[in-house]
Amino acid sequence: MFEVVDDENKPKTQPKQFETHKSSISSKLQGKVKVKQKSQNVSLEGDKIELQKGEYIKLLGITSINRTPLFYSNLKYVYLLELTNNLDFIATSILGGELDKMLLLSVETNEEGKCQFLVKNDLIYIVYGVFPDKKGKWILEQMNKHFSELIKNRNVDKLSKLEKHQVVTKFEGIIRFILEEYLQLQDVFSDQDIPYVEDKLRIDYLGLSSRSIGVISLLLGDELNIEMQQEFDSPEELNEMKESLLTAKIEAIAANTLGNTGAMPRWIAVKLGFQNYRFLTFQKLDNDYFLSFLSEGNLEKLEIVETQLDSLIAPVTKNKFSGDLRPFNVLKVQFIKKFSETREFS
Repeated sequence: MFEVVDDENKPKTQPKQFETHKSSISSKLQGKVKVKQKSQNVSLEGDKIELQKGEYIKLLGITSINRTPLFYSNLKYVYLLELTNNLDFIATSILGGELDKMLLLSVETNEEGKCQFLVKNDLIYIVYGVFPDKKGKWILEQMNKHFSELIKNRNVDKLSKLEKHQVVTKFEGIIRFILEEYLQLQDVFSDQDIPYVEDKLRIDYLGLSSRSIGVISLLLGDELNIEMQQEFDSPEELNEMKESLLTAKIEAIAANTLGNTGAMPRWIAVKLGFQNYRFLTFQKLDNDYFLSFLSEGNLEKLEIVETQLDSLIAPVTKNKFSGDLRPFNVLKVQFIKKFSETREFS
């Protein structure tokens, strides 16, 4: 800061003395102009990158839709690149949208962590940590902008080891720059998320599992795009095979995520259009059971559905799964009756 002050040793020939002013430039501009704060150095070392307001980032990553890992800021969480590719496959095929977000819950501490994604030009950008949606989106857009300029339309799936090393080295410096800018823009960002357009949630699939073993699979409606590679003798057999396929893919995601992260997805969001989402959700129950839904609409209505089903599920899940499916077959009939009345909750 600069101050205008008297100099006691000024030459006597000076025709005029000035009054002493102890006010600084920043104090004069206070309330009129925001003075930009000095940049903070950001380190990519350690378990997580600490930001401000309790926010942090554990991983910044890039993978191609062809499963080529291109960049990761933290080796400890590199497995999230492969998981992202698996999620992207389900998002674009069965769920018919674009991978958007995932909320993880630690099994031991119940701590939340969020993955946010951006799919652009056959690349998937990932940010994992704790931060508001709008800030995560800004980071992803900056990553896309700078990485696109860096690769200059090269085929990222065929980069040589030297080329890949050069890209990673340069991009690490860019990541530091992006995060330093992020810290400078704290007061600009709004932490308020955009509200959902829908005011209800529609359930398209329900699954109940124990330790990755599906004990109930129930496909509701025909909104999901599930393509089968063979012909079936009856609609009932076709529906049963679709349920089996969905269950296998959902349980694989849950097991893969839990095994690598020690956390279960609470929900995975796929974007269908502006503020229009389809969700894969998981609820942890007693005795190692998990309830999963595929749904569309307003995620805030999810707890309404889970609460209404609790009285039906609790008697069956009060004991660990023994291999006897008879109680679950009875429960499935109850579910069918329940959802024949309505699949929409508000």
